[in-house]
Amino acid sequence: MIEALPPILSKQEVIEKLSYYPHFDESERQLDSHYRFHLVQRIFSMFQVLPYHLDLESRLSRLLRQGYLSRNPLSSSYSASLVSGHEKITSSVDQSWFNNSVPRGFTIIGPSGTGKSTAIAKILDQLPQTIIHSKYRNTDFNFTQLVWLRLECPHDGSVKGLVNQFFITVDGLLGTSYFDKFGRSNKLSVNTLMPIMTQVCSSIGLGILVIDEIQHLSLRGVGSKLMLNFFTTLSNSIGIPLVLIGTPSAMGVLQREFRQARRGSGQGDLVMDRLEKDEYWHLFLEAIWDYQWVRTPVELSSEFIEVMYLESQGIIDIALKLFVLAQIRAISSNKEVLSVPLIQQVARDNLKLVQPMLAALKSGEASKISQYEDIYFPFEEAFENEKIRMEKSNFIKVMKQNQAANDITQIKEEALFRLNLLGLSKEKAKKAINGVSKNQSINDLQELVKSAFQFSLQDRMPEKKSVDIEESEDDLRTIVSPQSNNAYKQAAPPGTMNVSI
Repeated sequence: MIEALPPILSKQEVIEKLSYYPHFDESERQLDSHYRFHLVQRIFSMFQVLPYHLDLESRLSRLLRQGYLSRNPLSSSYSASLVSGHEKITSSVDQSWFNNSVPRGFTIIGPSGTGKSTAIAKILDQLPQTIIHSKYRNTDFNFTQLVWLRLECPHDGSVKGLVNQFFITVDGLLGTSYFDKFGRSNKLSVNTLMPIMTQVCSSIGLGILVIDEIQHLSLRGVGSKLMLNFFTTLSNSIGIPLVLIGTPSAMGVLQREFRQARRGSGQGDLVMDRLEKDEYWHLFLEAIWDYQWVRTPVELSSEFIEVMYLESQGIIDIALKLFVLAQIRAISSNKEVLSVPLIQQVARDNLKLVQPMLAALKSGEASKISQYEDIYFPFEEAFENEKIRMEKSNFIKVMKQNQAANDITQIKEEALFRLNLLGLSKEKAKKAINGVSKNQSINDLQELVKSAFQFSLQDRMPEKKSVDIEESEDDLRTIVSPQSNNAYKQAAPPGTMNVSI
């Protein structure tokens, strides 16, 4: 199952695969406003890689492969585990799912809007979710491997709701009928459903299980204790790595009920806080700032960097929405240009619901921030300890190179399209673009189209070569009359090379 996984990625490969910059054409700024209201939504699909994304991808890659080490489906121990699981299911005695062992996995904690779920989804999308095996080393091996599964913790924090969601999701991916067999029955207790889910996880070779919105677990009653101990047992019984994602409000449950498990987490916990006003914040703004659909775009200045941070407090989701809303306001008001006062006004008018939380963050006072569980961290040193130790200057350099390469690629694609409209075939247009780019670096679209078209015309011109050869009186070339030679030149097919002697 490990051999069937994609190769381990380098940091540069991770950046290239995760980064996404949607298409943008400057001519779109001249479209009518009702079109631009739609186009500006492209910003939400952009994904700017930041240091903690590299760390997260590396952790998930390690977890996935380590989790498969002791789960070889061709080994006798694997068969024994399936038999043991079947005995637990058929036993009339409810199984105890409380244990204090240390599971494999880690927890991701961060305020709402910092991109936790988006980052996980983006990284998991780089992996195949389902792998169908038929042979292994010339031996028949019919096996379905579910590499990863992502579920959301039910709003009521119930274990049965999570188990039923698991059955429904697996049925949708693999075409099975676990929900009809087990989920619909009201006779099966939670303690009966949990070993069934464990048995299914083992039989489908589940590689990693991600549980999002873990803050929905209730602090009251045994619900949270039952759920968290089930996670622990699921990880320990068959070795499935577990990733829990939640806001700071989940820390009360995790610290109270899951303290020992978290302390022994093999990959450590990851705190994804809001961005600080540093090089990474500047990098993020540089990535989105090119996407301006107002008629008069503005350069990113220190004033814009300051006001965007002040009004979003480094929360990526709020910053994106603020940037989009500011453009919509500029277009609808016919101002067609972004300004610092405009951004401030939009923040006051359109972000009213989050203004109390933002005001608490601006104050920096723990007593005010603690009123909002989704943004409050009970310990300030956590984020500092979990920061990725990467040289900032090197990271910024790699990212800018990657962005520059992406820009050049888009220019070449647009130039290819325009050359096709001018009558050049795709092959000749590519040859012309590559010929021009080989000798000089052109970053302007119009200049590239012009130079490439001229290159194609020169490439089509007949080439004349001068050959100096001493003639003799009996040379055949002195016998041929000029009239015959001229007639040959006129009848020669296009592209024939004429040699002047």
